[in-house]
Amino acid sequence: MRVHRGKAVLVGATALAIAITGCSSSKTSTTSNGNSSGKGTLIYGESTDFPENLNPLISAGNSTATANLEVRLFNGPFRITPAIAYEADPDQVVGQPTSALAGGQQVVTYKINPKAVWDDGVKITEKDYAYTWQAQKSADPKTGCPALLGTTGYDQIASVTAGADDHTVVVKYQKGNPFPDWQSLFSPLLSAHVMDKGSNAADCAYITKGWATASGFPAGVTNGPWQLAKSDINVPSKTFTLTHNPKYWGASPKLAKLVDAYIGSDPNTNVTVLQNQEAAMIYPQPQLDLVKNLKGLSSVTTEINFGVAFEHLDFNIATPGLSDVRVRQAIALAIDRKALVQATVGQFSDKATVLGNRLLMTNQGGYVNNGTAYDAQNIAKAKQLIQAAGGVMGQGGIYSIKGKPLSFAVETTQNNPLRDQTIATIANQVKAAGIKLTEKPDPNIFGDTTQPTSLAAHGYQLALFAWVGGPSLSSNASIYQTGGGQNYTGGGDKTADGFLKQMTSATTTDAEKAAANAADKQLWTDMFTLPLYQKPTLLAFDNTYTGIADNATQAGPLWNSEGFAVKS
Repeated sequence: MRVHRGKAVLVGATALAIAITGCSSSKTSTTSNGNSSGKGTLIYGESTDFPENLNPLISAGNSTATANLEVRLFNGPFRITPAIAYEADPDQVVGQPTSALAGGQQVVTYKINPKAVWDDGVKITEKDYAYTWQAQKSADPKTGCPALLGTTGYDQIASVTAGADDHTVVVKYQKGNPFPDWQSLFSPLLSAHVMDKGSNAADCAYITKGWATASGFPAGVTNGPWQLAKSDINVPSKTFTLTHNPKYWGASPKLAKLVDAYIGSDPNTNVTVLQNQEAAMIYPQPQLDLVKNLKGLSSVTTEINFGVAFEHLDFNIATPGLSDVRVRQAIALAIDRKALVQATVGQFSDKATVLGNRLLMTNQGGYVNNGTAYDAQNIAKAKQLIQAAGGVMGQGGIYSIKGKPLSFAVETTQNNPLRDQTIATIANQVKAAGIKLTEKPDPNIFGDTTQPTSLAAHGYQLALFAWVGGPSLSSNASIYQTGGGQNYTGGGDKTADGFLKQMTSATTTDAEKAAANAADKQLWTDMFTLPLYQKPTLLAFDNTYTGIADNATQAGPLWNSEGFAVKS
């Protein structure tokens, strides 16, 4: 086993060692708001690529690394909790924002915390909400900004105005077009007094350019408990050092500093930085050898959880054989998903389980296992379905329909051991039902329509890849809607479409989840896609720190970093 040590691990290893030494200091000071400035430094070893840009609205700034870094720099009225739910942030709003219907129009009211300010001391007001809406409501090149990653929800808003004062925000959605995931909007909240350049064109040019990583953030655009000064960005060493935002009105972080150090994804490196105290926390992609080696470190706590990313199969219904729902159902029945879990993610944790829903995760409120008919392998029924579809047993024990063998390629990403194991396992399972599956790694699986075998071009037979769930259920409707932009199967069902429409127009969380479950129940009959299991997350940290807890949603491992502390 090759082990990376010392300066081979981190370009800035010496600087990091100095920072770690500071953890033992018991000295504290106070900030301008009278709060303790904390003590000690925690170094977080980031496994993803160092970001090119810090603006989260555009592709150049859209990475896991940026999201992890900015989760407590750019705040809004709601935070995502480990329970895969939205929770109002009391430092940003007073009380719980409300959503109600008035004359067929959804009206959402926010009460901004009157103490809330940007990092330059300018108060957060209704103008910031209005600018955030205007900046993100359109990707139309003529009226909006094509560089935006998405406009969903913002494009359904009719107006954003002040209520009784500029700390009351009233958001009205278009009549008859409510947005069920309204809690996902205005996070991040954008700073009007800095970012509003006076016209749509000027605003778009500013957003498109973004904030180059080496230059940092302009003053006045962050509003969380941490700040990131340009002088605390070290591009050659690939480190960010977060310090206290002196203008923050809430409780100050318990640490004096938080360092993001980009160490890469090599498993040996991740173990070594913890072992050598070059980092105190890591959040790498789980691998069995990595987990085993981390658990061998007596001074380290290791946690495995299951988040919102899940593996599934897509069936291209334009493929001969797969066009018949009975064949798709037969493949699902021939797969022993419980045994598949044990052979794959079950190796990481006994918390691993079969996923029986396409829209809600097993650890999410409202989850229902709608796929109980496919929980157990049933080879006899699978064969009956194939024979009913005209299947004739052929050479090598493989069925054929109209002369075409039920032999399919499963397209997937390259160099992914978990997916290799998944496909090998299900291929072995379905052989007993007279079906042959072979793995087909494809570098162009996520390419555009010019790549003939890509998902977008519908040029595959079966595909194994991941979707991401979460509290914003409506964002995944297009995966399953007839003609949906992310519906790569080509399948559609009017009944499911009706429930999905209800899901995307609900005005309460309970109604949204009820519609999601109704849609998913119908989709089990159609079998255009087959959910398999949620993917594991791996958090490991030095035991000298407290307050660290995994959040396996999109919020990232630093979701509550202001609560990290050195044990006294």
